[in-house]
Amino acid sequence: MKQAIAAGERVVRERFGVDADTCTGDHSCIRLSGCPSLSIKPNPDPLRSDPVATVLDTCVGCGVCGEVSHAAVLCPSFYKARIVSNPSGWDRWLARLRQAVIGWLQRREARARARLAF
Repeated sequence: MKQAIAAGERVVRERFGVDADTCTGDHSCIRLSGCPSLSIKPNPDPLRSDPVATVLDTCVGCGVCGEVSHAAVLCPSFYKARIVSNPSGWDRWLARLRQAVIGWLQRREARARARLAF
């Protein structure tokens, strides 16, 4: 993979993660999958005391953790990210489009929240 990236080829890697904001802290994903890359970390939310699941850097992207959580309907906090090395023009254009749409939606939500603020 490193040789392909150094040669300038487009390489896509998959990484999995856990969104700490939506993690419930029941750790069913860790118990059922047995993945060594799944671990726990302190909860970033000061109002919640349960530790949350996290995916360590040793993740190889096999997808077992996400498949188990999806099949057992355990947790909506898993996400899959695709990391593109040496992106093509289409990849760059698509990323700019996504950023524009997401930015527009975030600004719209911020304006709505500002109208409802005291």
